[in-house]
Amino acid sequence: ASWIGLGRKAFIVHTISAIGIFSILFILLFTHSFQYKYIWQHSSQDLPVFYIFSAMWSGQEGSTMLWIFWTAIVGCVLIFRAKSYETGVMTFVSLSQVMLCAMLLGIYIFDYKLGSSPFALLKDTMDIPIFKMNPNYIPGDGTGLNPSLQNYWMVIHPPTLFLGFALTTVPAAFAFASLWKKEYTQFAEAVLPWTLIALMILGAGILMGGAWAYEALNFGGFWAWDPVENASLVPWLILAAALHT
Repeated sequence: ASWIGLGRKAFIVHTISAIGIFSILFILLFTHSFQYKYIWQHSSQDLPVFYIFSAMWSGQEGSTMLWIFWTAIVGCVLIFRAKSYETGVMTFVSLSQVMLCAMLLGIYIFDYKLGSSPFALLKDTMDIPIFKMNPNYIPGDGTGLNPSLQNYWMVIHPPTLFLGFALTTVPAAFAFASLWKKEYTQFAEAVLPWTLIALMILGAGILMGGAWAYEALNFGGFWAWDPVENASLVPWLILAAALHT
């Protein structure tokens, strides 16, 4: 019981940290802190406040942070809702968070770079003359947000999609927990509501992505071949098959 209590407290601290880091990224974007590479790459002085949210997840690092944020929130709900499966489920959810967080470390292990930090400074990532002459140089403006991402769908599509990704972790976590407990059928009743919620939200996110692609990107029928969108469809299909079986 003491170990379970310690695990709960640690995960709540992790969640508060994830919210804090996500908030810091927004503040840096809002204050146009162009000394950071991510801010310089994905925003500019003339970017409307409405699209600052889009800039938060327009890059790989920001998208990963969004995924970590939603998984942390879902994990906190699971602490209270997983009941007898809590230990196994939260172990798997925590392991998935470890993998996601590793993608943001941006540290070198020998010659291998593990992850990419959204808080890396321009002067540490770009080998150009201006930083040799003036190491404290800060650009006056950023490169701006990609025009195709300046769309209202981009504000609501990624948060919905990544919430769906976070929720797909839950049925998998219950499945692993059931194997751990050697209860191979009893978990189905507990996991059914989570499967329905994940199927619904991920499906809504995929539909939003399709609407955005047709409206903003003019992909037309070629959108069906977009590997990113097809990759998000795979877990939805697996969830649908699992639900019906």
